[in-house]
Amino acid sequence: MSPSKEITSDCIAVTCQPSGQVIWQKPDRLLSEDAAQQGFRLLKGCRNGVCEYCEGTVLQGQLSYRGRGQEQIAGPGEYFLFCTAQALTGAEVSLPRVLAPGEYRVKTLACQIKSVELLGTSDVYKVELLAPAGETLDYDAGQYLEIILPEGSRNAFSIANRPDGRRIELHIQYLPDRDNCRTLLQTLQQQTMINAELPKGNCILKDTGTDKAFFVAAGTGFTQMKALLEEAFEQGSNQQLYLYWGARRLQDLYMAELPQLWDQEYENFHFVPVIGDLLPDQEWNGHVGMLHDAMIKDHGKFDDATVYASGSPNMVYSVTDTLIQYGLDETCVFSDVFSYAPRK
Repeated sequence: MSPSKEITSDCIAVTCQPSGQVIWQKPDRLLSEDAAQQGFRLLKGCRNGVCEYCEGTVLQGQLSYRGRGQEQIAGPGEYFLFCTAQALTGAEVSLPRVLAPGEYRVKTLACQIKSVELLGTSDVYKVELLAPAGETLDYDAGQYLEIILPEGSRNAFSIANRPDGRRIELHIQYLPDRDNCRTLLQTLQQQTMINAELPKGNCILKDTGTDKAFFVAAGTGFTQMKALLEEAFEQGSNQQLYLYWGARRLQDLYMAELPQLWDQEYENFHFVPVIGDLLPDQEWNGHVGMLHDAMIKDHGKFDDATVYASGSPNMVYSVTDTLIQYGLDETCVFSDVFSYAPRK
């Protein structure tokens, strides 16, 4: 999904201490841009050189940066702001807040419960949490968290929004026959704070080089796909992006107006809802049945596709196995199911 990560002879090497990780900066580019392309993440509070949370120190070499509205040059022993910096020479810097690709700092945060809202006629609640003031959330779109209830039980939920300051959005389906679900909802509705541990999971956007990307969701699996698509839009992806969202009933497409809006806003995005159980008196001109059947009917082959899938293990493996028969490269399909429910 991201631009090319190719390192050329005119790239500048910036070594971050104490980790020893090397970021390669292309000419006329911000260091933060190339760091993001190469999978590094900077724990930062803003993107305009004002908060100074991303302050580092130059050990060797020279960098330019913008701080408090002015362009400045930093040499050995001087500080700089990573989010606006550009290396002028090969450099070594002290910057402990840079995380290498695949590296995360899992934290337990006492989050404020901002709102709990039932979505339309569905049984899904939209829950908004706020991380503590001054806390910068460090996670990738597509990851999940665990809500820790007062008695110690844990409930895992995908984070429904790409990183956005302190805000965390969850979509929680209410299942009244499950005791832990009733307890969770009561806690969220009655308390002002809740503990959350994050980030977890590795189903994030991948640079696979394919022309198409399919985001396949069943039910509240839309939560994870929503965050991934928000990130793809933010990155300016030039892939053709398809959301196949399967629901048992029409009313279970609890946030259909959002992907419908994306369909109008982004030329490379396509929303395809699939209903599994259509009532006789309901009017519907779209797909009815299985998700993978709808995808095959629309596209036929998947040899130039990346697939992200979220739903039950049966659904994910069914989609994966079927699409591989139609050309999908098994290295181009991603789901958290492969980690928490691996095949034996």
